[in-house]
Amino acid sequence: MNRNSSAKIIYLLLLLMTILFLPLIAQEDDMEEMEETPCKPETLTTIYDTHKESNVNPQQIGIWYDYARQYYKLAKYGGNPDNYKDAIPYYWKVIVNDSTPTFKTAYSRLVDCYLHFNQVDSALIVIYRGLERFPNYATLHYQAGQIQRTLGKAQCAIPHYEKLIELGSKDPKVLKNYWMILAQLYFQMEDERAIEAQQKVVELDPQDVEAATLLAHMMDQMGMNSLEALEKAYKLDPTNIANARRFGKAAFEANEYQKAMEAFRAILKQDPKNIEALTYIARSYEALEQLSSAIKTYKQILQIDPKNLNTLCALADVYSRMNQFKTARSYVQKALRINPNYGLAYMVMGSIYENAVSYCSGKRAKPGYTYDDKLVFERAIAEYQKAAKRDPNVISSAQSRIKMLEPFKRTKEEIFLHNKRTKINDPCYEWIQ
Repeated sequence: MNRNSSAKIIYLLLLLMTILFLPLIAQEDDMEEMEETPCKPETLTTIYDTHKESNVNPQQIGIWYDYARQYYKLAKYGGNPDNYKDAIPYYWKVIVNDSTPTFKTAYSRLVDCYLHFNQVDSALIVIYRGLERFPNYATLHYQAGQIQRTLGKAQCAIPHYEKLIELGSKDPKVLKNYWMILAQLYFQMEDERAIEAQQKVVELDPQDVEAATLLAHMMDQMGMNSLEALEKAYKLDPTNIANARRFGKAAFEANEYQKAMEAFRAILKQDPKNIEALTYIARSYEALEQLSSAIKTYKQILQIDPKNLNTLCALADVYSRMNQFKTARSYVQKALRINPNYGLAYMVMGSIYENAVSYCSGKRAKPGYTYDDKLVFERAIAEYQKAAKRDPNVISSAQSRIKMLEPFKRTKEEIFLHNKRTKINDPCYEWIQ
């Protein structure tokens, strides 16, 4: 994902968080006041209603409209915005006298005139008068929606965007924008319909990574399973690496390892050398206890990047889990030859010794740890000490392991009874010598 996409996602998430916590910022009384605020002006009558004439000639209405249009064009395209004021009375003459749909654009253009002078109340009067006559006039719904959003009246804007979607658009980008705005408005009202609306956005543009991310975030905030949203976005276009990556990671974190592998395999079809995808597949195999498959996948990574320290340590850990301690140690040694200060390698070596003690002590009928077991525990402690000394990134975890193993060190009495022996005699630990 490039820097611009990341910035967009961060901006959208911050926007949503602002919307989500709006009720916390606004006090309860303010919210009640907002809910009681009417969407439409109390009255739609104006002083211009006195311009209504009886039996006006349709040709005269056309003349008024032409005058208004000329002033409107001069204002909008001629660089003389004062002409908006000149257009207003002529548009009103058309509106109060025309009983046909011929000049319905007079409403939307009159709204533009008022908005230029920031006369929002007058613009709303025109809009709602126009919608009473032309309830399917998309331009007025668009203007109403924009104004209500600007005023912070989400509940008033919602019906207009719902109507715009109902009326449809030949341009899928326009339709997508309507759904996107509607989803945000629903979300602001804590309405679960936000999820369905945002799903429409994703369906209309499967390549829009930000939209899919936003959907998952909305579902999270509303206490829903965001994995379903990510999976749907992925299924819409399995070739979209960003969608597959996000779904795969979410599935892995949700312990849905088969789904995670499916997503990351889809990435490998587009990018066969994607180390992150291979790593998640290997880790999924580990979680499913399919250790041989995990090893095979980790070795694929080493074919691409032979010096990948994380992978070398991961292989060591898997072999340790399979009780193949000598092989496990060999991968730790490879990692340390590349970087002697790589703390994770020492941590893994310490865990190899711990696993060896668990394996060897578990084979005996008599419970408890022997003198040799404790010698191996001390080797583990030594590895954790090296890790803490050489790599600040693992100090905390290394110190924690050292503290956990302190009770299993040899006592002074045991050392005395065994003549200070440090050589490990138990055949189970033969690989250590």
